[in-house]
Amino acid sequence: MKVLLVIDGSAYSQMTISMLKALKLPSETQVMVMTVVPDHSFLGGLSLDLFRGKALERSARQERQREQAAGLVETAIRELSTAELKLEGLVRWGNPAESVLKVAKEDGASLILMGAKGLTNSPQFFLGSVAQKVVRHAGASVLLVKQETASISRVLLATDGSRHSEIATQFLLSLPLPRSEVVLVTAVQSYIEALIRTPTLDLKANQELIAQLQAAEEEEARKIMTKSEQQFPGERYKTLSLVMRGGAAESILAVAKEYQPDLITLGASGLTGIESFLLGNVAETVARHAGCSVLICRAPVVA
Repeated sequence: MKVLLVIDGSAYSQMTISMLKALKLPSETQVMVMTVVPDHSFLGGLSLDLFRGKALERSARQERQREQAAGLVETAIRELSTAELKLEGLVRWGNPAESVLKVAKEDGASLILMGAKGLTNSPQFFLGSVAQKVVRHAGASVLLVKQETASISRVLLATDGSRHSEIATQFLLSLPLPRSEVVLVTAVQSYIEALIRTPTLDLKANQELIAQLQAAEEEEARKIMTKSEQQFPGERYKTLSLVMRGGAAESILAVAKEYQPDLITLGASGLTGIESFLLGNVAETVARHAGCSVLICRAPVVA
């Protein structure tokens, strides 16, 4: 596995380093520790730096920024060196989100690990603009860190039986987590979708039909839960399965609030019979509003 660890010197950066330690990755794991010196471009290629004093002053300021960024990366590498990972450092200059996406693609990273917010984000935002762009456009899995995590003892895994959920399941199983509790959750929402997609449906006349649809979907949900549980061996995992009624994002967030997992894991997209279980709306909504860290899984890109 190749991991791209993104830091920026904020409190979220330290949380991100702690999360990487908590994952207990194998010693052969390649980790690129990256920071970006922000340099946003505007219309015509203009940047704020062009208007900050004389060329010599700008050059000296940029050099100081590079040195600070390199020091930030070196400090993180020293802190992670006890984990016996294959560590490299990288400093890039430019737009943070674009730089992260470009390096992840060039390096073939299978996981991008970054804070949900950073130095440039206002406190009122649940999800920083850089994190939001990376989640939306990355070709790799993304782990957004939202809290300090010394160890991972409880994981919430959202599943709907789709191949995207299977990708999330296998990604979670690939992490050498210590004995953990896995809370499996799926959402039954056919009756909602029936009404949304068929606004002319006579609810009173079709109550029996909708009840049959809901019962059938609940049975399917139980099958999905059983299959998911069987993938987590009992000697290593304790599982709890929950079938919720309602919207997928709302169900995931409600379960997370009740069970307080260290990590929510879900696929980047998928199917629930309604064509848009996860990213589209659900993964982004969960990433934005969850109180804990969120791992959004994508299939690795085959070169």
